[in-house]
Amino acid sequence: MKAGRATLSYAEMEAAGHFDRPCTPQAVIDYFNACIVESHGDAEILGEAIAYLAGEEDLRAIARECGLPVEVVRRQLSGRRTLTLRTVMGALRALGLQLRVDLAG
Repeated sequence: MKAGRATLSYAEMEAAGHFDRPCTPQAVIDYFNACIVESHGDAEILGEAIAYLAGEEDLRAIARECGLPVEVVRRQLSGRRTLTLRTVMGALRALGLQLRVDLAG
């Protein structure tokens, strides 16, 4: 767990066996929305969430959508390289998701 973060990330929770990988469209949506809320702007948490949802098989589709080599996408999602909005948006498109903005409250 990172210093300063009070809770485990979803990837850490899953690795510890707290829940199963989401497999229905609504479960994927709920999972990613929860990760956005939990992240408080931490790109590393979003990268972990995208990598977890994508799995190894979808990394190539994400890389194609972003116009980047698979290894660059893998490094961005793992936090070893800065995660860009371009990669987040491309990953969401490749996963069949879209990012929306709504009024708070």
